[in-house]
This record gives sequence, structure tokens and C-alpha cells, in this order.
Amino acid sequence: MRARNSRLSIIIVSVFAAIFLVMSIIGGIQDLTAHTAPIETAGDGEVIEYNAYYAEEVYEITHRLFGFIPTRHEHFYVIVGEYGANEYIVLASEKWVKDNFPSNGFSDSPVHITALLRRTAPKNGLNTREINNLLSDSDISINEYLYADIGYKTAGVFKITAGVLIIVIAALVITLVRLHALQMLNSKVGTAATSVLIVSILALAVILVWFID
Repeated sequence: MRARNSRLSIIIVSVFAAIFLVMSIIGGIQDLTAHTAPIETAGDGEVIEYNAYYAEEVYEITHRLFGFIPTRHEHFYVIVGEYGANEYIVLASEKWVKDNFPSNGFSDSPVHITALLRRTAPKNGLNTREINNLLSDSDISINEYLYADIGYKTAGVFKITAGVLIIVIAALVITLVRLHALQMLNSKVGTAATSVLIVSILALAVILVWFID
């Protein structure tokens, strides 16, 4: 009975790992190969480009591990260009904004924005309707269904990296199982494989906690 339960557990874990592997790699490739579309007609999964002169933070999300351990913060900005505020709020790092808009949110020269449009995700804490309520006095209205991600290429790389790590971890587990069967788990090869497995698992955990919602 225990053997059957163990096999079932392995099958379930393998299925979820395979699904995660496929989704990570496909998602990463989609991010890195997204094509640019005119900002007036662009939709989910397309890249927009425009010039901006001012950025102001309007929303911050704190992500928490297990619901209470803070892991990272996401900052959303209203970006103002030559023709006024853009309808898409922009997800960007504080450092990026400080580097590009150093004078209290202003820039002396136009800052070229390249960002990927993504669907808003209320389950992750992004409440665009609340943001629009906050902006109602300023006559600024944002798109409640899409936001623009400045760091989409970095996210794409990390998604693909996560998929590769799944393959590496699976290969190492298979190797260690075989070494155990040959009573070579404590050999130099077994020790090295174990060390690489631990590092790979930790790297995957960091990506999951910090970069993938």
C-alpha cells in the first residue's frame, strides 16, 4: 500500500513539475519574443513604446510568502509623456525610476519607455479600480484591464531559467536514485550531485519567491 501511495505521489509531483516546466518556458519565450504594436491598438502580450517626462508612484504591492513573510515589493507608476498621462500604469523598480526621473519624478530629456502589456491580476493585489478612484481628482484615468511591465525581459529570462532548473533537478534526482541503487551515494560523484541538487533547488525557490507570481 505504501509503495502504491509513493508511486502515486511521484506521478502527481511529476505531472505538476512538467506543467510548470512547460508554462515557464513558454511564458519566458513569449515575453522575450513579444512584438511591438502601436500604442493605440496594442493588447495583452504586446510591447508598447513611447517617450515620457514624468513618473509618479500610485500603487505598491507587498508580496508575502505563506501570507505573512514579506518577500518583495512591486511599484506601479503613472507615466506622463508629451501628450499627457498614458492610460497604462507602469510596473517598474524604484531604482529604474530614480535613475530615469531624478528630479522629483521629472526628467530633463525624454525617457524612452519600452514595456509589455499584461493583464491585471486582482488575486496578486493589483486593484486598478482603486487606483482610478485615487486618481479621480486629477482627471487621470488608467486602463483597468492592462498594465505595462518595464522589466518583462528580465521576467522572461527568469521564467526560462526556472524551466531549465526543473530539468536539472529532475536529472539529478534520477542520478542520485541510480547511485543509491549502486550503493555509490557517498562517492565523490554522489556528493557532487547532491550539492548541485541543493543549489539548484535553492535557486529555483528564489526565482519562485521573487520573480514569478
